[in-house]
Amino acid sequence: MEIWDNVFKAAKGAAISIVDVAPVKATAAGALAFAFGNQGTALIAFIVLILIDLSTKWMSLSYNCLVDEGVCQERAGLWQCIKAMPTAFKKRYITSEMMKTKFAGKLILYMVLVAAAVHIDVMAGGNGVFLKASWYYLAATEAISIIENLRDAGVQSLDPLLAFIRNKLGGMK
Repeated sequence: MEIWDNVFKAAKGAAISIVDVAPVKATAAGALAFAFGNQGTALIAFIVLILIDLSTKWMSLSYNCLVDEGVCQERAGLWQCIKAMPTAFKKRYITSEMMKTKFAGKLILYMVLVAAAVHIDVMAGGNGVFLKASWYYLAATEAISIIENLRDAGVQSLDPLLAFIRNKLGGMK
């Protein structure tokens, strides 16, 4: 009988400890399930693309600061643009308000468009063609934005790639 008492006490202790942190575990399980599901993985990928876009935008604004300050006439290296970011922030070429609204607005827009595509797919029979098309389109527009930012930061060799992607998207600006 003593062994059953020990088993019962251990089971009771385990049940109490599970219940004590159940909301935390349930939240963590839900977040992990979302993050590693199709939509979660796509959302994380778009967040990374938007962060790359944001950093390249900062590089292009830093380049403008370098040109206006007379540090470089026509071309600056990307490393020079990165090193100039603190100066660009101080001189208000880069403002946190502009960047914050651009990042948040883009993320919200992407989530709304993807949610709409999911609902269209459900209405159309659930084959996922609209969702995939919206993912491809949004990824391509982010790629265009990143390439334009790098071009504006002084990298001129990206014009053929930019023309190619725009051509594939039907002449999108």
